[in-house]
Amino acid sequence: MTFLDIRGVTKRYGVTTAVDDVTLSVAAGSRTAIVGPSGSGKTTLLRLIGGFEAPDSGQMTLNGEILADGPAIVPAHRRSVGFVTQDGSLFPHLTIADNIGFGLDKRNPDRPQRILELMDMVELDTVMLGRRPHQLSGGQQQRVSLARALARQPKLMLLDEPFSALDTGLRENMRKAVAAVLKQAGITTILVTHDQAEALSFADQVAVMRQGKLVQAGSPRTLYLNPADRTTASFLGDAILLPAELGDGWIDCVFGRLSSATNKRRGTAEIMLRPEQLKLVAVPEKDATAAPDSNIGYGKVIDIEFGGAVCTVALAIVGNHGTRHGQTTSPVQIKCSAVNLPATGDHVRIEVLGEPHIFA
Repeated sequence: MTFLDIRGVTKRYGVTTAVDDVTLSVAAGSRTAIVGPSGSGKTTLLRLIGGFEAPDSGQMTLNGEILADGPAIVPAHRRSVGFVTQDGSLFPHLTIADNIGFGLDKRNPDRPQRILELMDMVELDTVMLGRRPHQLSGGQQQRVSLARALARQPKLMLLDEPFSALDTGLRENMRKAVAAVLKQAGITTILVTHDQAEALSFADQVAVMRQGKLVQAGSPRTLYLNPADRTTASFLGDAILLPAELGDGWIDCVFGRLSSATNKRRGTAEIMLRPEQLKLVAVPEKDATAAPDSNIGYGKVIDIEFGGAVCTVALAIVGNHGTRHGQTTSPVQIKCSAVNLPATGDHVRIEVLGEPHIFA
């Protein structure tokens, strides 16, 4: 069931269109990640949802109630929306208890108990209640910020790159902890991030923005394996982009002839493979160069960039797949596991797992 409905929303700042005719639906209790490069409009869209900005046109509804109809909006404080920013925005002069309880009525006798419940929910020790924000670590401050946002039991939680200032290991742990808290509370959540791995692991739905427009939205798996275009493909992870020739149930490319559902398409096209779809198997040089099977791709390792768990292998394609239109194909950069990594100078057979994605 659609919980947040955004229809044709546009926001301009002078001659600059920050959000351009965006339409997006968010299901109740789900987690949506909005991703895109700097200046793509993702934070502006989040601020429009939160009520901190008014759209020039378009409509937004939350659980059937209109939040914005063009410039006419419901103010932020009346939207039942929680907001967690990158720096947490805690009040430095207040204790942790008063930061968490800031939005709660001080005359309510249940206020102290509610603060304790929120501390427990975000897994903070109650010994921190009397401390000030500067006495906490970055991760602890973000937990306090989340607890404060949860205090008023919002219907929708907005997270604006809340983990970006944290160290890598802590960032992953915080992301998992926050996801667990929000899932337990049953709160619909929208996360804005520039980190594609964060978006793919956190969300049920990923929305990709570019130059103010919504380029594609769908499940993380759908966007990763079937991106709308080459820019989206590369933004969401390492991608191998290749020219290819399409036939009836097959694709010819530098990696050989691959089985694929081409849906009656013929002729030239661009395809995408993810690095994990490729497997390099060392073979004797004569197998790779002596009239190799036209359906199999072979290559020679010309360089290796060691990167720990993941290494980059530069591969010169050999055999009849190594030329296109009479010209030698440029070396292909492939990211491989460090396990069973071939050596520079080795000849390899290229095995492709699964089907490539064909761009429209």
